[in-house]
Parts: sequence; C-alpha cells; structure tokens
Amino acid sequence: MKFKLLLLALCLVFCSMSYAQDKQNGNAIAGKDAEYAVSELDNQPEFPNGNEGLVKYLSENINYPKKALKKNIMGKVYVQFVIDKTGKVTDVVAVRGVDKSLDKEAVRVIKAMPSWKPGMKDGAPVKVKYTIPINFKF
Repeated sequence: MKFKLLLLALCLVFCSMSYAQDKQNGNAIAGKDAEYAVSELDNQPEFPNGNEGLVKYLSENINYPKKALKKNIMGKVYVQFVIDKTGKVTDVVAVRGVDKSLDKEAVRVIKAMPSWKPGMKDGAPVKVKYTIPINFKF
C-alpha cells in the first residue's frame, strides 16, 4: 500500500507542472489580479521543501475513502486550484472527477495544503492557477 501511495505521489509530482488553460482566456491581457500559467512565470510557486515535500505531504495525507474501497472505485481526479500572491491555496475545485467520495478527498487534501512560496513574474508575486491529477488506485 505504501508503494502505491508513493507511486501515486510521484505521478502527481511529475504531472504537477501541467496547466489547463482556458482557451477563452489564453490571449487576455493580464490585469493586476490576473492568474498566470506556470509557463508564463519567472519563478514557479514552490511547495515547502520542494517536490520531496509535496510527495511526503500527499503520501501522509491522502486517505482512500472507505466507500470507494468497498465499491472498488479507482481513477484520476483532476483538481484545479490557485496559489495566491501570499502562497495560500485557494479556489480548489475538482474539474474532472471519478466518484463523489474520491473527488471530495482530492479537494480536501489540496485545501489542507500549507502555504506555498508564491510564483513570481517581473519581480512581483502573482496568482498562479494549477491543475493536477490525483490518481486513486489500489
């Protein structure tokens, strides 16, 4: 089980730099409260202790919902969130889910994250939108 959680966490880390950009906002001019894609930044947001810290956090905090275990439900939940200018995780939502119990757990663990080091653009902290997959597999 620990191996599977570690594998899940590693998969998440490798995919965590992905970004789902809305086509309608892709060419918008950035305002003072704009959200940026990771690729647009000078410095990306960083979880405390980097990717190793993120892997550790996820492996220690994701709890496979008992209801999903009993029903043999597996799958990948895509969670979108914003890292604000102070590094706080906000606006957490499951944008593509599998099952309500898995979606709820994925959102819970992301909402409970500690603050990140914020992303930087032109020397100033900015909001950054992330979309990451959380793979539930047993």
